[in-house]
Amino acid sequence: MAKRKFLFLYLTTGAGHISTARVLKEQILKQNPDAEVVMANGFDKGNILGKVGFELLYFWATNFFHGLFPLIYDISQHRAFATFVSKMMRFHTVHYLKKVIKREQPTDIVSFHFALSSYAKSAVIRLHKKINITVMVTDPFTVPNAWFWDRSLDYFVYSEEAKQTGIAQKVPESQIKVVPFVMNPKYLEPFGKEDIVALRKKHGYDPNKKVVLLVGGGDGLPGAVDIVNKCVLKKAQFAIAVVCGKDMGKYAYLESLSRLYPKLDLHVYGFVNYLDELIKLSDCVVMKAGPATLLEVLSCRKPIIISRYIHNQELGNMRFAVRNKVGYFIQKPSKIYDKVEELLSDKNFDERIAENFDRLTFDTDSSKIAKLLLDKPVR
Repeated sequence: MAKRKFLFLYLTTGAGHISTARVLKEQILKQNPDAEVVMANGFDKGNILGKVGFELLYFWATNFFHGLFPLIYDISQHRAFATFVSKMMRFHTVHYLKKVIKREQPTDIVSFHFALSSYAKSAVIRLHKKINITVMVTDPFTVPNAWFWDRSLDYFVYSEEAKQTGIAQKVPESQIKVVPFVMNPKYLEPFGKEDIVALRKKHGYDPNKKVVLLVGGGDGLPGAVDIVNKCVLKKAQFAIAVVCGKDMGKYAYLESLSRLYPKLDLHVYGFVNYLDELIKLSDCVVMKAGPATLLEVLSCRKPIIISRYIHNQELGNMRFAVRNKVGYFIQKPSKIYDKVEELLSDKNFDERIAENFDRLTFDTDSSKIAKLLLDKPVR
């Protein structure tokens, strides 16, 4: 039997794509220790157009120029525009992916970003190889049409809503499979009140003080500074944890603010690999509606306040939380502060929200996806 070798292709547009890839890598190796999984950014350093057009533009559009992303999103929903953009980057990207595939000799390719799927297919065809290609659609509910432009590939999606989007784009239903949400198992580990106290002591929090966490994926929460400034003005009595991710400007400003106002119980983090612990020690979470972080927080049964969502792409994520009565959508910093105060001061809130979480069920057994990938016959 041939050794299975997977090539996972991702882009650094947010943290959800690469975190999903990492979890599936662990699950595959757990089920088949003889398998090999190689992860690669689908754009090399020389792909200036790709780096600027997708990764850098995504960062600026989602964090600073909020009116830009809706424009880009709506235009990209049209196949003609997507085809035009694709053609501009095709030669360089396909040439690079051909080199990666020749070097790694994978039996399977999994694409974690819609911008890479057709390029991977073209590279395989030009190399005259037979390799399984699977597209892992990381947007759970509201899925951009661009994910499904290639009607010949196999797709894994998280919801029936996402599947219907693919069918509407004329992908055969047999090529779209609804699978469990991919999530790091550490978010699913049970924890109780004693564990929360222990985590607060471990990370330097007062065990008896309420904690609100501000988080927003790889680049931190857009608008976090405004929310913290409101906490300063209101002389917040709860502790505040802010994860800034790769946004070091935000990190530096909030660190300075914590020194300027020592009475404000402010804890500032850059990139962390223990987000699960910060979620578990908190009482509520203010966040952007990114799919990975949203589901991780909800798995820890923490109420959320969504302050931002990416136009249309994350709309379904926000609606999922609000519809199931485990989250709120509030944009204005002063209103966010008021809702946090309301939640943290309501003695019966934990009991009421627990009933809503009891009714909220979604499959998070990512080992099933690993099995589906391993069960694909080697071509």
